[in-house]
Amino acid sequence: MDTELINVALQAVSTVGFPIAACYIMFTYMKQEQANHKAEVDGLKNVISENNAILAQLKQLIEDKLP
Repeated sequence: MDTELINVALQAVSTVGFPIAACYIMFTYMKQEQANHKAEVDGLKNVISENNAILAQLKQLIEDKLP
């Protein structure tokens, strides 16, 4: 780990106390994970839309081939 980050964390714990520092770290982690999850979901929305378009084309091809 980065020693500067460790020093900042230790200073935060000694300044405001462990519970407050731990809550802040967990809050920051949650915000980061939420942003990552939103990016993943947006990517999945695009893939699902593309799959729906391809399925519609396949359906049309199958309907055209059947008597």
